[in-house]
Amino acid sequence: MSEPTDTEASTEVFDHVGITIARSVEGDAIVDALCDHEGVEIYESASFAEVRARGRLRLDFDELSDECGFPVDGSLIQVVMSTYYGRISMSDEAVTLTHDMHEAAGL
Repeated sequence: MSEPTDTEASTEVFDHVGITIARSVEGDAIVDALCDHEGVEIYESASFAEVRARGRLRLDFDELSDECGFPVDGSLIQVVMSTYYGRISMSDEAVTLTHDMHEAAGL
């Protein structure tokens, strides 16, 4: 298989979105809860975990609170999150990352 040319490489679409969560008691519990969600990929290192999905990733606070056994809200996500990629939207119910800017505008 040949290497893509500059023109071919520039037309590839990276449609993943993700959030990087610092390793801590709360962060690890959130990552553990998210690993069971369909379409979610987890990449762990010594100091952080990258949680990503193709196209859309939703961190529902009620669902995560139930799965983690402690309250999860936007404030906690902001504390444990070190970075993200995709278009992010935060509401009282969830943090949503999406690849589609039209969807993000409607969130």
